[in-house]
Amino acid sequence: MPEPGAPPGAPAGGAPPAGEVPGAGPSLLAEAGVLDAWRSYLETSQRLIGHLDTELRSATGLGLSDYNLLLLLVEAPARTLRMSVLAERLVFSAPRLNYRIGVLEKKGWVVKSACPQDGRAHLITLTDAGWDEFRAAGRVHRAHIGEVFEDALAPGDAAVLLRITRAIADRLP
Repeated sequence: MPEPGAPPGAPAGGAPPAGEVPGAGPSLLAEAGVLDAWRSYLETSQRLIGHLDTELRSATGLGLSDYNLLLLLVEAPARTLRMSVLAERLVFSAPRLNYRIGVLEKKGWVVKSACPQDGRAHLITLTDAGWDEFRAAGRVHRAHIGEVFEDALAPGDAAVLLRITRAIADRLP
């Protein structure tokens, strides 16, 4: 029997069923299975990123966001991208990206130059020194990914996870 003053349908003991918020009615957030999946994804992805960042930074001095920035440049034609493309792919604000590029320029890992086709835009190019730093950090990072991510996947899981994350990404602005 629900406690006095409990919302209709609340179980005895006062705790609402999964997916419900006290006093807000049923299914406010999502169906229980979807809510559980969302919470697990959100919490695990945040913990994973924090763990990988700490491990990489401890072993190499390079943080995960800078590693990802260098990775985008490694994969780009001529190891060069427009700052606007970097900002979009990294989900960085313009001031944050400008700051990070400044830090990496001082280390000699990237070069910022004016875009010849558009004087308002800037290009970021990975230097040979940046490539060397990326490769050294990449070996360490690859081992960390293997331990906490890849080893947890069963055969076929990577393809399913990729399909799901791309479907979610396609729904985002």
